[in-house]
Amino acid sequence: ARNEAERNRLMAKKNSLETGQKVIIGGMFLSLAKTNTGIAKFILENASTHITRPADVKRIEPLLEELRQAMVSDTGEDNSV
Repeated sequence: ARNEAERNRLMAKKNSLETGQKVIIGGMFLSLAKTNTGIAKFILENASTHITRPADVKRIEPLLEELRQAMVSDTGEDNSV
């Protein structure tokens, strides 16, 4: 039981580290996407493939719309993805 508890503690620590890394990288991409239309386009093109949980889709939709609008205002045309 002690070994199992230690293994669970180590797995929780690993998962916490991975979650933190995802948050940091995600924040970097979002920051870049707001000033780089190539990165914004990449996110828009790939979001629907990689983000599939309905709750997650609903949560990021305002951000995706913001990126779409930024691309329109930067280029002067509607290059919707």
